[in-house]
Amino acid sequence: MIISNIAQLKAALGGIQQEMNWSAFEPFVRQAEKVYIIPAIGQEFYDELAELTTPNAKQTKLLEWLRIAVAEYADLLGGMRLFMHTSNAGKQVPQMPNMGPPAKWMTVTAIKQSIAKADLALESALQYLEKNKADFPTWANSDSYTVDHSLFLSSATELTKYFPAAKDSRRLYLSVRNYISTAQEFFLASVIGEAQLAAWVTKMANPALTPTAQEAQAWKLARYALAHQAFAESIPYLNINEDWRLVSETDGIVNEGILDAARRQEMLANCQAKAEEFKNRLLNYINSVASATVFPEYFTTVYVAPKAPRGTSIENNSSNSYFAF
Repeated sequence: MIISNIAQLKAALGGIQQEMNWSAFEPFVRQAEKVYIIPAIGQEFYDELAELTTPNAKQTKLLEWLRIAVAEYADLLGGMRLFMHTSNAGKQVPQMPNMGPPAKWMTVTAIKQSIAKADLALESALQYLEKNKADFPTWANSDSYTVDHSLFLSSATELTKYFPAAKDSRRLYLSVRNYISTAQEFFLASVIGEAQLAAWVTKMANPALTPTAQEAQAWKLARYALAHQAFAESIPYLNINEDWRLVSETDGIVNEGILDAARRQEMLANCQAKAEEFKNRLLNYINSVASATVFPEYFTTVYVAPKAPRGTSIENNSSNSYFAF
């Protein structure tokens, strides 16, 4: 386990003023690691970290972030269970001398703080992994790797550049990565053609190759279009869990509820409009520069020369046989 004893748990949480028994908290620590940490970093890399006995400096730094996340998630998972005593008689709230149950606002605040601190720590751990991927090859070669160079939007940082609402969230990026892949495969391919898409993806995936000025401009427009198209495709399923129930939060407690339909429709319409706008910008730009040497895959398979508008007069000059004085 990433946290394997009560001393590590206390150090990660901070502010512990009473006795804590490892046997009471271990199940929640184990649950936190399985529910939140392993899906974020992958089982193989988790196993590698859990087996470390003498971590190096970079592994130690990563473990500091992960242990904060584990501790806060464990506190979130175990808070209510530990607050109440469970026995054959059911649930009971202990009444101890000079002690009393926390007020509702304290409980709500504690839940919100645990979620915020745990999420921030996990985001920081993923960011640290991205910056030091050469030192963590097991993670970099796993399906949980948060950078995918086969996609135009290859990371949370890149997604945020073209869709600021993503707010550099690695976990959000992982949750919408399949939508990005689908939009790239079907939406973008229908615009530029599969041959041109394949050529661009091959070049993007090779860090030794530098894009031309024309490619850099086209890729920028494609990324704006893809970001908004991917989110447009995901919006109908916002707040829907794996059981197809709408989920919301009230006073820090997660419960079922309905996302405001007008707000959802507003977000969808905005994303669709932006996707269409940047798709048209991309097409206009590619058509203006495409040739046998610039975007040749597009030029030979998709490009259609623009027709001269009706009523356009032919230039009258001496090179034409119908030149008139």
